[in-house]
Amino acid sequence: MNKINFITSWDIKCGIADTTKSLVDELEKYDDFEFNVCPVQKLGSRNPIYFFKLLKNIQKNQITHIQYHSDLFGPFIPNFSLSYFPMIIFLLKFWRKNKVITTVHEIDSNSRIDRLLLKFLNLSDKLIAHNNKLIDSMNERGIKKDKLFLIPLGTSKGKLMDKEWCKNELGVTKNTVLTTFGFIGPNKGYDLIIDILPQLKEDCVLIIVGGSQNKDQNRYKNFLKEKISSTKLENRVKFLDFVEEEKLPVIANATDIFLYPYRWIIASAALSLALSYEVPTITSDLDYFKEIKREYDCVDLFKNRNRNDLLEKIQRILDSEEKQNHLKEKCKHFLEKTNWKVICDETRKLYLDLIY
Repeated sequence: MNKINFITSWDIKCGIADTTKSLVDELEKYDDFEFNVCPVQKLGSRNPIYFFKLLKNIQKNQITHIQYHSDLFGPFIPNFSLSYFPMIIFLLKFWRKNKVITTVHEIDSNSRIDRLLLKFLNLSDKLIAHNNKLIDSMNERGIKKDKLFLIPLGTSKGKLMDKEWCKNELGVTKNTVLTTFGFIGPNKGYDLIIDILPQLKEDCVLIIVGGSQNKDQNRYKNFLKEKISSTKLENRVKFLDFVEEEKLPVIANATDIFLYPYRWIIASAALSLALSYEVPTITSDLDYFKEIKREYDCVDLFKNRNRNDLLEKIQRILDSEEKQNHLKEKCKHFLEKTNWKVICDETRKLYLDLIY
């Protein structure tokens, strides 16, 4: 039986860990591969020996699938970037003699450091990205087109529940609920929502779901709390931090509109969660979100960083049942095209291609 190794974050609060587990769970329904997960549990480790030992669990002449994100393969040092990824992929190719597939979750091809890392990403036999913009960017930076494959982020079917019961569980029974979901950080633009909240009806409340992982994110969270306090919005904003997976259906079903006012992003697993529950969703008009809009028409876009446009788009959805129903219906189409069965089959094709 052919073995596929995964180098990934695993069994921690992390979007990459969650999506990889969903992929592996779906792949295990087939009997043509055996899977070996090599978990990166010390995120941002400063010790290269840690990663060397990780590779000792991988045998020669196999396939290794790397889930690439810069935070996984080196320490976070302010104003500096250090990555052990070049060492990892070099050893996999020339010491373990593996064929390598790398899923690129996030990379900034305009960054000098990331442009250097692209040269090592090019050692991969195949590269997966979740949107065309990233594929085009990597191709422009020298990665051959025949190595690049578009496979969307996978989506799990949300568990639909009674909206009023869910609102009651969260203590927002008589409220219109706006929700954000994902790690809190300056790039997420949550301050834009707080700025316009006083202009929405008083029954509108904002639920911020997600924790912070580093000093920058903690600072931004404190900034949000100060802004909420100075505008006397404490009764209209709830921070839920990290929530257990079993509580997510209650939050999603209580939500009237999901908001993703991101200032910058490459791809977003958090968006897939919103769409899987068939909830009307508004995003900024970043390239990734515009691609989702073009392909599935399941989100509404506002001009990035534009508070007035965000306010107008929220009010338009709240005032139009027809608009709400249109977005909900398109969410079903999105799920049909990006469910884990579809993503699993596309990924298996790449494994089989490397073998045969």
